[in-house]
Amino acid sequence: MIVCKNCGGRFDDSLTKCPYCGTMHKAGAYRSFRKKIADMIDSFLGLKEEAEHSVSRNILFSLLKALLTVAVIVGLAFVFSRMMNTNYYNDREYDEERLEKILWTEENIDKLNDAFAKGDLDTISSLQYDNSSAFYQWEHYDAYCLLEAYVRIGDHVFKDEYYLRDCLYFLYYPEYYGNTTKMSEEDYAVYEEDRKVILSDLIALGYSESELRNIYDRCADSYGYLSASDLKKYVKGENNG
Repeated sequence: MIVCKNCGGRFDDSLTKCPYCGTMHKAGAYRSFRKKIADMIDSFLGLKEEAEHSVSRNILFSLLKALLTVAVIVGLAFVFSRMMNTNYYNDREYDEERLEKILWTEENIDKLNDAFAKGDLDTISSLQYDNSSAFYQWEHYDAYCLLEAYVRIGDHVFKDEYYLRDCLYFLYYPEYYGNTTKMSEEDYAVYEEDRKVILSDLIALGYSESELRNIYDRCADSYGYLSASDLKKYVKGENNG
């Protein structure tokens, strides 16, 4: 059994097309092509038997022409088969990987969603390494990355330049951690609430919102990213390391 690359349906490997969506199955098409080649070769080689009963110039010419045609077809078939074999094994590897991803998702999606709802980052992190390619397609993946960043920001002991850098990214460039455009409205609402908390903590240290925005723009323009060394002079608060 194989898995259709287009619709995910499972069907017998001998079929040339997916019975559910009609997508061509390359391995089955390859076997069909090889059969047609074999039939053509048998047909042309039949001229050899006819030549044994006649030595006429026309028959000999036809035989030579047929043999030349067969040689060309065999050569093309060889090249085509090499290409098809490469594609076949690549497709089969892709199908197996896709099936493994589907099975892993079916087994672990509820665990991931439950852990995300509880904020259990340890469970999510452990599941991530079981099948990373499937994990990256999880609907809450980007929200999880932002949640992980939010927790890490809260764990900062010193309110130093590294703390300020992480906060500024979270406030003004969340894509540094996770793509907000791929998040659901519910997940984005959670991010907005976390953003308000971080902004409130920074204001408590003596920053204003407009000042923070100016600091981000000024430092990001220097290199295209935030440098901790550039941010050091903007650090406020008593507990700055």
